[in-house]
Amino acid sequence: GVTYDQIQVVVHPQSIVHSMVQYRDGTVMAQLGCTDMRLPIQYALTYPERVESRFPRVDFYELGKLTFEKPDMDTFRGLKLAFEAGKTGGTMPCVMNAANEVAVEAFLKGKAGFLKIYDLIENAMNKAEVVYNPTLEQLLEADKWAREITRQELSKL
Repeated sequence: GVTYDQIQVVVHPQSIVHSMVQYRDGTVMAQLGCTDMRLPIQYALTYPERVESRFPRVDFYELGKLTFEKPDMDTFRGLKLAFEAGKTGGTMPCVMNAANEVAVEAFLKGKAGFLKIYDLIENAMNKAEVVYNPTLEQLLEADKWAREITRQELSKL
């Protein structure tokens, strides 16, 4: 397995590189494609097959260069919360995901500001009682609980 300390997230302004893995020998394998996340999702869902697609092809001459930057965890609060949820383990990633889905839906409907998304996620994570090595039933219960607690917080806005 891979530990969270082995995961390095980078900001990639061109949005061409969707994932990279660096192996023990230092070589890197990357998944590159157009700036549409549906393509890497299609790849993940259809692997090892290759499916014909209508996505635009990357023109590397036009693109010119690829750049990468270290993310500021204060600017990218969601990333910081995701690492915290992952490192905590158990039901916490489920809680984070459920709270995120409710918060993003509220933002898209104009019921909460963008930055409020992270406050809502953090609130649910702070109140959660983590179950380690959860059963499917416990994961579903954590999901339901996080959605309810996030909706309650939204009703106070």
